[in-house]
Amino acid sequence: MENTVKNPFKDKTIAKLLIKFSAPAVAGMFVNALYNIASRIFIGNEVGSLGIAGISILFPLGILMLAFSMLIGVGANALFSIRLGEKRHEDAQIILGNAFSYLTVISAIAVSLAYIFLDEILIFMGATPEILPYAEQYGRPTMFGSFFFIIALGLNNFIRSSGHPKTAMATQIIGACINLIFAPLFIFKFHWGMAGAAWAVVIGQVVSFTWIMAFFLSKRANYRIRFKYLNMRFDIFRDSVIVGFAQFVFQIASGALNIILNHALVKYGGNLAVSSMGIVIAANTIVIMPIIGISQGAQPLIGYNYGARKYATAIQTLKMAIRWGTVISTAGFVIIEIFAPQIVSLFDSNDAPLIVMGAKALRLFHLMLPFTPFQILTTSFFQAINKPLKAGLLSLSRQVLLLIPLVLILPLFWGLNGVFLSGPFADLIAIILAAYLLNKYFVKHKQNFFFRRKKF
Repeated sequence: MENTVKNPFKDKTIAKLLIKFSAPAVAGMFVNALYNIASRIFIGNEVGSLGIAGISILFPLGILMLAFSMLIGVGANALFSIRLGEKRHEDAQIILGNAFSYLTVISAIAVSLAYIFLDEILIFMGATPEILPYAEQYGRPTMFGSFFFIIALGLNNFIRSSGHPKTAMATQIIGACINLIFAPLFIFKFHWGMAGAAWAVVIGQVVSFTWIMAFFLSKRANYRIRFKYLNMRFDIFRDSVIVGFAQFVFQIASGALNIILNHALVKYGGNLAVSSMGIVIAANTIVIMPIIGISQGAQPLIGYNYGARKYATAIQTLKMAIRWGTVISTAGFVIIEIFAPQIVSLFDSNDAPLIVMGAKALRLFHLMLPFTPFQILTTSFFQAINKPLKAGLLSLSRQVLLLIPLVLILPLFWGLNGVFLSGPFADLIAIILAAYLLNKYFVKHKQNFFFRRKKF
């Protein structure tokens, strides 16, 4: 039956296809970033800066859950897209079923361990005695929701790649909107504080998971989750892990970075510095999440065209995605640099020291923001064409090889400012490396490195 499915990648220009696949992902990511920043605003105004710090301390654990989802979800989805390009529909169906099985098992193990050892994990991640109670109140409920989050996020990639980008967008928007409805109710009306914010997140995650499962069990799905495909095959797990390993390492490294960052912030700036970085991360997601949305939309197009041996089309898709991402990041950079104090005051307008420190952190940390889409999308490109070593190197270059040492070294000379400046320094070097690797690939396929349009 799958052989008669209409090909969602044909009969449109690159721009129209990229809009079709990226626009829903961008919208979904933006709404998710919006609820992420809104939750911190609610907490800051009701609980105060320690509440923001509590969420910030938990951030590495959330990244860890995201990493497990991407290991299978992104890795298996790349294989899925390539199989579609090769017209091997039965193999694509098997990959989907295996992805669901492995996501479920990994999610159950990861969440159970995190819940049992949560207090020890929070202390390891940098929680001070003042921050720990707030982090624990938020962390316990969210561990329950993380089980559904890992599975739902992993499967959502397949919804987009199978030709239903609007449904994938709805998955993200539904969960975010549920959160935005319940969070102020639980926090301001019921005065549940940190726990109220956490349970709003959980409800949104459960609803998103239910929506995805309903889709994959319905006739709307071209490729469904069926019992006969749930039998776990090691070869699919192995290949998914190999392809998804770059994103997994990227997220793990990001989590490790945030743990080191938390300890550096506490050492050089105290609890207030942790709160400031929490605001920086929230503001950063508003800009970066749409760029990741473009990356998610471009990946199946690149993977399909690579599988169909249309290498020039895959490269042109990357170029267009980078241009669009750069427009978004540049606009975000201008807004942050001009309105930094006003952005911080949204979180707590009565805390003058937080506004001063937070504004400085925002401006310093985002100095290289206009250029970050290049590195993000280049990494995604190599992942989509099944070049895990190059993708892994680019991921590691910023998060491990550069940023972690810089977080440890720069504060020795510049104190807290050195912590904030470690990000743009790492970005600069990582962008140069990405340009070098991408140029080599372009030369191999006789394409221009510069991002002007070419007929092909």
